[in-house]
Amino acid sequence: MSTFTNTIDTLRQPLNIPVSKHGYRLVTDFVYMWAHKTQQLRLTVPCGFEYDGASVPRICWTITGLRPDGLIRAAATAHDYLYRHSGNVPASNMQLALPALRGQNFHPWQEINTPWTRKQADKLFARIMRESGVGKFRRRLAYLAVRAVGWTRWT
Repeated sequence: MSTFTNTIDTLRQPLNIPVSKHGYRLVTDFVYMWAHKTQQLRLTVPCGFEYDGASVPRICWTITGLRPDGLIRAAATAHDYLYRHSGNVPASNMQLALPALRGQNFHPWQEINTPWTRKQADKLFARIMRESGVGKFRRRLAYLAVRAVGWTRWT
């Protein structure tokens, strides 16, 4: 099974297929890696995950230019996954890189089981949008929208 990860230069959007009028299914794992302070973290959204993408009302597509299947797709995938689990992501899908072993060029990964807060999930949403190339104004609108109404989906 192939996976897609972000790089320093660009963030690849997840591969998905439509399964309903407002739903998508991942056809490969979506892996997002990032640095937070001195830690390297990895979130894996598994192949087969079904989600509604960015729940942008159609009227807002014209106003903001944000479409659920555009540059916002990677951010929406990770965000929906965190929301689906109310921040309690299965440990195998959230990992922390351990320091490299002497003489080896890889970082072994350790599973972590730290619950996310809704605010942390929303901030990651904004971060991934930035890395995907969503402009500051549109990114801010999307972030404010999830902060304002995201509580309705966080169980």
